Amino acid sequence: MELNTPEEIRKEVTPSRKELTNKVVFEPIASGGKTVYTPTSIVSKKEQFRGVWITTVRNNDFPSTSVYENGFNVEQFKQEFLAILKRCKELKLNAIFFQVRPEGDAFYESGVNPWSVYLTGEQGVKPNWGEFDPLAWMINATHHVGIEFHAWFNPFRLTPTGPSDSTKESLLRTLSDTHYARRHPDWVYYFNRQIYLNPGIPAVREFIVQTVMEVTEKYEIDAVHFDDFFYPYSYQVEENGVIKVISFADESPDYQTYETYHLPHQTIFQWRESNINEVIRTLSEAISEYNRLAKKSVAFGISPFGIWASAEETGGIGSQTSPNQLSSLSEFVNSKLWIDEQWIDYIVPQNYWSFIDPLSTFADVSDWWNKIVINSKTQLYMGIGLYLYNEDAQNPAWQNKEEIVNQIRYLSHLDHVDGYAFFTYHNLLISHHHLPGQEVLNQAIVSLENEVLTNYALIPSRPWLQQGETFPVSQLKVTPCDEGCVLVQFEDMPENYSEYYVIYRAPKSSQRDVIDFNDAASILDVVGKNKKSLIQHYTDSSANPNQTYTYAVSALSQAQVESDPVSVVYVP
Repeated sequence: MELNTPEEIRKEVTPSRKELTNKVVFEPIASGGKTVYTPTSIVSKKEQFRGVWITTVRNNDFPSTSVYENGFNVEQFKQEFLAILKRCKELKLNAIFFQVRPEGDAFYESGVNPWSVYLTGEQGVKPNWGEFDPLAWMINATHHVGIEFHAWFNPFRLTPTGPSDSTKESLLRTLSDTHYARRHPDWVYYFNRQIYLNPGIPAVREFIVQTVMEVTEKYEIDAVHFDDFFYPYSYQVEENGVIKVISFADESPDYQTYETYHLPHQTIFQWRESNINEVIRTLSEAISEYNRLAKKSVAFGISPFGIWASAEETGGIGSQTSPNQLSSLSEFVNSKLWIDEQWIDYIVPQNYWSFIDPLSTFADVSDWWNKIVINSKTQLYMGIGLYLYNEDAQNPAWQNKEEIVNQIRYLSHLDHVDGYAFFTYHNLLISHHHLPGQEVLNQAIVSLENEVLTNYALIPSRPWLQQGETFPVSQLKVTPCDEGCVLVQFEDMPENYSEYYVIYRAPKSSQRDVIDFNDAASILDVVGKNKKSLIQHYTDSSANPNQTYTYAVSALSQAQVESDPVSVVYVP
């Protein structure tokens, strides 16, 4: 089945509408030896980021290997992705982080990176799919249903974990002949059975910026997204029955590079941190310049390890977490600096701990980040570890179906938290497979659906990225459909600085001022702009065409700046 028009895609993925209300009562929750207070239910915010990571490495979330095992099946690829969008709409999510570069490869045709093995089945080989552009199609489909598409890049990781006898040379041989690492093997280091591009090489840093900007300039993405993989994390080995932790600093496979490039009096720790900072700063400037010249509003966001550093390690600056807990600063990643310097538009700390974690509680980590973003343009979205219901199923915290709901309740009363994102997509699916913790996860998902994700929300606006004025739509009219639905129709000039539309609806009223535009419950849907047409259409299949409604429509820019709404009363 071909699904190419905005209307066809929306019909395929749009769920039925549920009308729910919430009441707010606070209750105490034990957290790390103290008590915190969190609402038992949530009043939906009109502006709240709600994202999910779509992981492509090892085909974890998408696509299934059957898409390419017997020749690339374009229709199956499309149907699997549309199923993801449909689930996102059911959960009223408004953004996806899609992994476009999992291991130095590409889910798009690139001049500098080979085709991904997780897309085509063989790295560097393009399937015989004619003019099909998978990334362009996915972006268009995502936008049609009113969801942001954040292109997620892993900048330095090149391979999965190899066998125990692997070497740098053996792992390099697994890459395609055209791979950047095969052409520059001296710019690659080996650590813990994986290979990585060396960020200490200036040409490597330039290549990463080039890689990201190629996608930014070629595709209609809404944001560039990095996760927490910069320098690799420590690993454990057993020696004579004793577990030993080996850190990157212990092996220092980049020491010779340090000797070549470090500044006078710069320690290797400072040098490594400056290498990462240089990539972030340079890329931030490149995206800003592109936005200025192209009149775009592409955001730049990062999802670092959840703990920057403990207060004990940093003279009281860090979080109230144990110094024995791993921190990003100890891994040469100064995520706080990126906020202080305003290099990034949003940050999504991976706060993958419970309220009762002995070293770092969800509440303590959240409180610290909530304080750090004060007076910064950087928006704070919290990373939620939904996957832990499966991967840490023996932990009492993750045997509680309310853990994740309680975390979101807690976030709801922190003034500077602008939303949250779930890791990872497949953990948002009800499953009857007998995986560890799956039964509790299923119950947690139902709680999310019924108690938290009850209304649509708009992504918090990023006005500093706005490059033009977003004008209201015009000629709004609402008419009954032949299929027992209601058709909302309006006009929007192609040159208007608009990307999406917010559809509002209030039932059983003939008063135009009845819609509360600050109330998330008034939002019927958010949809994308058909840039090929002056006239825009939206089909309200949940309406009773024999009932009176007040409708309103506003335009949203790529920076999520909303125009004034235009309203009309529908009388059958």
